[in-house]
Amino acid sequence: MADARSKSRKPRKAAKSAKRSRSTASKSAKASKKARSAKSAKPSKPPRRKKGSAAKPAKALPPKPAEGVKPAKAATPPPIEVKKHKPQPLPLSLTAKSPFEMRVHLGDGVPETDVQSALDSGDMGFLHSFTTGSTVDGPGVRVVAWTTGCGWRCRYCHNPDTWTMRNGYPITVAKAAEELGKYKHGLKVMSGGFTVSGGEPLMQDRFVVKLLTAAKKMGVHTTIESNGFFGERLTDADLEQVDLVMLGIKTWGNERHKELTGRDIEPTLAFARRLAARNRKMWVRFVLVPNLTDDLDDMGQIAAFAAGLGNVERVEVLPFHQMGRYKWHELGIRYHLEKTEPPSAESVARALQVFRAAGLQAD
Repeated sequence: MADARSKSRKPRKAAKSAKRSRSTASKSAKASKKARSAKSAKPSKPPRRKKGSAAKPAKALPPKPAEGVKPAKAATPPPIEVKKHKPQPLPLSLTAKSPFEMRVHLGDGVPETDVQSALDSGDMGFLHSFTTGSTVDGPGVRVVAWTTGCGWRCRYCHNPDTWTMRNGYPITVAKAAEELGKYKHGLKVMSGGFTVSGGEPLMQDRFVVKLLTAAKKMGVHTTIESNGFFGERLTDADLEQVDLVMLGIKTWGNERHKELTGRDIEPTLAFARRLAARNRKMWVRFVLVPNLTDDLDDMGQIAAFAAGLGNVERVEVLPFHQMGRYKWHELGIRYHLEKTEPPSAESVARALQVFRAAGLQAD
């Protein structure tokens, strides 16, 4: 009996073992099939939202601004600026009411290389302003172009804002000539003309010559008012474009001249002699300042020099005034003549007599 039971149990254990093997193989096959199915399966579409259910936004929305606060606009990058170093529209009218109008920094945006190029070619210059209807800057009624740039520092200067080149507006010869052309008919009718003053015009000698040449082509009388320090820059051909030179002689004697202007007097006198040698018409301008230029002996020396040239048509004695004092204050420059009064009528009469005694027309 024992042997029979023993024999009958062995087949059951084998059957159970075989059953477990088949189950394990079946599970492995199912897992393998599921893995292959996952690799090849396409992504399923999201389930359709039931009516009335809320949907989640695809992207987070920005928070709502507080009540009464405007939402900030999205920042946009500034446009790329392409700098063109050409004269821009005038910030002020080129025509000023008077030369005493303060004007500064009008040419600050022009690079130094362009400034030098303009000075070399003369195609562009720097002007403080134009004034019209002047009767004190040459014969007849005139248009005056006031240039910027001056190497002198006259103590009584009434336009210190013209000392610096870039205080003037950069303008082409063509544009300046176009402005002058507006007045050419009236200038001819009134026996007037065009004067270039400053500043010191010959610091921009090429520009000035081209502008005067344009005026001559219009049939307009031309004048230049200068201290003559850079007179050697003008060729003989350049001088043919100038009908009249108004030469400023500030005082006599080199030391006194340097004290008054910061420069030697000899280049001015040399230019005067050259104009005389070429028989170019000239007026002498002399500013009478009490206790500074009113020495009778000095005036006598100037009168004798001018009379000996032979080409001086007239001497203008200009009484000192304080109309430009506010510019010194605005520019922060020390003004040495703060308390100086204009010369008296008697002082002006004495000065005129000195020049007339030398045989010169003076007024």
